[in-house]
Amino acid sequence: MMELDFLFIYEHKVRELENLCLMKYELDRRGYRTKIAYVDDAVNAEADRPIYHAKVLCTMACYDNYTLFWHSKQFVKFEKVIDLQWENIVYPKDEQREGAYKNFWGIGKDVVHVSWGRQNVDRLLGAAHLDEKKVKLTGHVGMDFLREPLNRFYLSREELFAKYDIPLDKKVILFASPYYGDYLSEEYIAGMRRAFGNDWGEYYQFMCDSQKEVLGWFEKICREHNDMVIIFRPHPGHPSIVAEELEKRCDNFRIIAGESVKQWIVACDKIYTGNSSVVVEAYFAKKMCQLLFPFPVTSGYELQLIADSKKITTYEEFDVSVCSIQETFPTPEKSIEAIYLIDWKMPNYVKFANMAEEVWQDDYYRLSRRQRWKYKEYTPIQCLLRIFIFLKPIYNIYLAMLKNLNLKWKFLEYQRKVRADEHKRIEDIENRHAHELTSEKEIAEIIGRIECALEK
Repeated sequence: MMELDFLFIYEHKVRELENLCLMKYELDRRGYRTKIAYVDDAVNAEADRPIYHAKVLCTMACYDNYTLFWHSKQFVKFEKVIDLQWENIVYPKDEQREGAYKNFWGIGKDVVHVSWGRQNVDRLLGAAHLDEKKVKLTGHVGMDFLREPLNRFYLSREELFAKYDIPLDKKVILFASPYYGDYLSEEYIAGMRRAFGNDWGEYYQFMCDSQKEVLGWFEKICREHNDMVIIFRPHPGHPSIVAEELEKRCDNFRIIAGESVKQWIVACDKIYTGNSSVVVEAYFAKKMCQLLFPFPVTSGYELQLIADSKKITTYEEFDVSVCSIQETFPTPEKSIEAIYLIDWKMPNYVKFANMAEEVWQDDYYRLSRRQRWKYKEYTPIQCLLRIFIFLKPIYNIYLAMLKNLNLKWKFLEYQRKVRADEHKRIEDIENRHAHELTSEKEIAEIIGRIECALEK
């Protein structure tokens, strides 16, 4: 079992990996043992015993018992948890609703939560009733890449466009899609309705209708302006059939999911999005970004900073914007400051590392043994049984019995079926999510680029 000070678990590579590498870089520099792992890496997901012992587990989210179990499964033994809360911004209808899914349940009430800005702190202390000492205002580490000196981290426009075969002599427009694709399963939609309310189905329909209309705008622009290329960046984990069909019809419309959205923001000429915080990333990068809203947002789902912003609602307005040289940024700075800590003196990754050190050192943040078992929702008998089974000599006997197919005991047959089903599920995940996997080599390369950017 590998002993670690901090284990970082991520869900979406393009959203989280470079941010985690920056955190890892700073903690490694301070002498801590750290590692980054994908939440559904087959090696981890199939483990039925701990692979890592982490003093502090850093998760993508920790809303409830299930989300923590999904992150740690059986492969992580840990003492403390930091919820990095990459989904820091919630739907306005949930800001003050105590029963809202993202206002935390079960073990989610007991772990440390990172907050990007004061508005989220107020929600966590008010509607979520969290322990004030476990709510940490650090700012968004990802924003550090958009200012000096870390903005040197990214590929140059020439390097990026060569990588994706994009002509340098074209005007390149980025659309960072806020839409959840257009073919979610009924099971997924039902899960979102349970989490956010039945009206989430209406919000999904809004997204599908908006995406179809906006893609119609893009097709007109692509056909009328051969000197332009539109890069459609899907929402992480949510590809679009309608966008794929448009890509086949128009050579100057490209779907590219690779690289972080910040990489594309710094390289493209113009940026567009919708009901998304991408507008804030453009703001920190000092790039123009406009908001496309062909239809009104479902009540309660429009982000507050978007509600305060100027929107483009017709194709005619979009056509003018695409060709315009001078535009006004759509979102007021005061709306951004309410949600994102703006501190030009101390980088957010340093704030995060200072906070992480405090959590590592202070036993106040240690979860009790009862809490660490309870989040898995085992009964007391199941807890005792697992402790007994996973004693090494007994565990080895258990494995040998599983492999001996001449033994037909009902318990063993059931365990073989469970393992076979799980193996099949993991194979499916690995095939579908291969693009999310990382390697020690890739992480080392990212950290190497971070070091070069900071040390120039």
